[in-house]
Amino acid sequence: MKPEHLKILEDGAATIGLRLDAEQRALLARHVDVLLKWNKSVNLTAITDPIEVVEKHLLDSLALAPLVPKGTLLDAGTGGGFPGLPVRVARPDVEVLLVDSSQKKIAFLKNFIAETRLTGVQAIALRLSGNPAAEGLSRVHSAVARAVSSPQQWLPLAEHYVLPGGLVFCMLGPSEPLPTPPEDLVLQQELAYKLPVTQAERRLAVYKRV
Repeated sequence: MKPEHLKILEDGAATIGLRLDAEQRALLARHVDVLLKWNKSVNLTAITDPIEVVEKHLLDSLALAPLVPKGTLLDAGTGGGFPGLPVRVARPDVEVLLVDSSQKKIAFLKNFIAETRLTGVQAIALRLSGNPAAEGLSRVHSAVARAVSSPQQWLPLAEHYVLPGGLVFCMLGPSEPLPTPPEDLVLQQELAYKLPVTQAERRLAVYKRV
């Protein structure tokens, strides 16, 4: 990643209250570089401009980091590792479970994790069905699905994976309707933010499992 791209990352992270040290910035930069290299043969992202990747993938993912509770975060339909990997890099106190049904995407993630020796993160090829016990998964402290399904479909699925008192995150567009949660999820807060380069508007809805 070029120095000017790193500057966008550092400044953008600071606007959401994250101070990334040199090691964290290097890991996130490596994520982008390896992602774009693999993307030539594996469909990991439709966004290929490095500045757009920094803004629309890294910084959009990092907006979640301050809100994630300690414990384990489930990233469902993680694709190229977003938002789970950036959250793990920014929040060493959070362990991350990256789940995707694509074997190729999980192969990329496992390669990246091994190459960087990143700890506290696991990548699993799996299509979530709402039955964590049958899937060999333990319930987690928080869960997010950034772009895998509609928010209205995500909430009823997510509630099966989150411990009581845990959080479910919905990452929304500016005009996307707020999903109606099932009975076991209660809306805790709704936040609005802007991406630093394009000023594109984003929203984040946080639900608590009761």
